[in-house]
Amino acid sequence: MSIIYSIAIYLYSALVWISSFFNEKAKSWVNAQKNWKKILLNSEKTNEHIIWIHCASAGEFEQAIPIINAIKKKKANYKIYVSFFSPSGFAMYKDSKQADYFFYFPLDTAANAKYVVDFLQAKYVIFIRNEIWLNVLSLLYQKKTPTYLVNANLKQRRNLLYRFYLDKTFPLFTKIFSTQDDGNTKLEQVVQNKNQIFSDKILTDFCRDSIVVILGSSWQEEEKMMARFFIKNNAKIKIIIAPHEYGDGKLEQLNSLFTSEEQSKSTIISSYSNYQFGNTSAILFLDRKGILKYAYRYASIAVIGGGFNSGTHNISEAAVYGIPILFGPNYTKFEDANDFIQLETAHSFKQYEAFEQQLLIYLNDEILRNCIKEKLDVYFDKHNNVAEAIVDDIIK
Repeated sequence: MSIIYSIAIYLYSALVWISSFFNEKAKSWVNAQKNWKKILLNSEKTNEHIIWIHCASAGEFEQAIPIINAIKKKKANYKIYVSFFSPSGFAMYKDSKQADYFFYFPLDTAANAKYVVDFLQAKYVIFIRNEIWLNVLSLLYQKKTPTYLVNANLKQRRNLLYRFYLDKTFPLFTKIFSTQDDGNTKLEQVVQNKNQIFSDKILTDFCRDSIVVILGSSWQEEEKMMARFFIKNNAKIKIIIAPHEYGDGKLEQLNSLFTSEEQSKSTIISSYSNYQFGNTSAILFLDRKGILKYAYRYASIAVIGGGFNSGTHNISEAAVYGIPILFGPNYTKFEDANDFIQLETAHSFKQYEAFEQQLLIYLNDEILRNCIKEKLDVYFDKHNNVAEAIVDDIIK
């Protein structure tokens, strides 16, 4: 098992290295792997009690925040080290001060695993969600370091090979906290986001007295459908677009999508960064990172991106505000998405016609929107104090 795993790790590294010549994400990861040891050494670690939390990327770190807060409340003298597999997650949070230190997770070779485990000498190790690395886990198990998996979805469908891998790695954890039995800190965190005081003059001015549809972490598939709907229905709504990725040409691309042949070719989309108060634009390009999770509170309906790619982005960040959700077909591996479908507070679509039909229903039925809000309020109320209970179990 270990030999096959090591071959797979090196093969993965080689493939990413090749991809780095024409893919910026791969290039960032390769550069991170060159610097992980230097960054870790810069932590100037002393002999404090350390808790190591590992996250894949920004989404998993959001799930870790309630855990971190609960640890600080229970053991203020412990130092919390957080590692990221994704360079983008590290870049987003490295200066946040939400943990004591952030570093890149190294490629899970036997040598790298030994170095990072020996360097940290953590009292407790917590992995979030799907981060299950054989060499690191094996070494922690040998050293009898209490190691935990949090927010595991034990009911998620797996292929035969990955099930075999989990059968070998799950026993290496001291305990696994599943979302089915122990709750989900992801949902606890979005409730905390909702409860945070947030006021934005630009969003307030743009959304005032309007029904607002927000495209959260959207890709071109969702943007094209929203543009077609906007033009076809001459919709009297406001739209906020927060793309998953955007560069210098994104505003021009969106203007092209949302401008019909009958309209003038003048700009019809305002950007957040250059917003003029009192403008009459119906569309706002949210080109400021970090506020989408708060911006959902201004919306009446959300369309979440990613459902036509590898999977939907964070649906609960929007749903916690009690608004109906639309997303593409690739959602089944996400528990919250399945829950919202069953609750009839969300709708998935494959074709434009289904998107248009359901969006019109949500827009025209205020009673339905209020009913959805009531259902979602009850749903999220069940996920308070999950992290505190988990930390109490870990740190006796």
